[in-house]
Amino acid sequence: MAAERPIQHCIRLLLVVVISRIVFAKIYNPCDLAKEMVTKQRFPKEDIANWICLIKHESDFDTSVIGRLNSDGSLDHGLFQISDLFWCNHDGIDGACGVNCDDLRNDDIKDDSICARRIYRITKHRTGNGFNAWAGWTQHCRQNNVQQYVANCTL
Repeated sequence: MAAERPIQHCIRLLLVVVISRIVFAKIYNPCDLAKEMVTKQRFPKEDIANWICLIKHESDFDTSVIGRLNSDGSLDHGLFQISDLFWCNHDGIDGACGVNCDDLRNDDIKDDSICARRIYRITKHRTGNGFNAWAGWTQHCRQNNVQQYVANCTL
C-alpha cells in the first residue's frame, strides 16, 4: 500500500503536467522574463542576471515544469523549481509560502515570485547568499559570469 501512494502521486502529477502544458504553460524569452521580473514583480535590477541564470538552469524558462522526484520524495514546481517539501501546499500539507504547488505551474508568476523571494530571504539569512537555495544556481551560476544571460536585454 505504501508503494502505491508515490506511484499514484506521480501518475496524478504527470496528468496535471500534460494538461497544464496545453492550457496554462508559458515558456519565456529570457529578456521578456527579466523585464517582467524587474518591472512587474519588483526583483532588484542588480540581481536579475543571477535570477535569469538560475531560472535557465532550473526550468529552462518554462512555467509548467515539474522536476524529477528528489531523493527525499519531494517534487520541484514551476519557473523557479520550488520544492513541495517545505514551500508549497500539496496533498493537504501547508507550505511556508502559502501557495498551492499547482499554482506555481501556470503562466501567472506573481505567486511564484513572492515565494522565490521568500526562499531567497530565508536562505540569505541562514547562509549569507539567498541563491544557495537552488542547485541550478550553485552548479551553473555561482562561479560564472551571469551577465551573459541579460547582456542583450533592455531593462
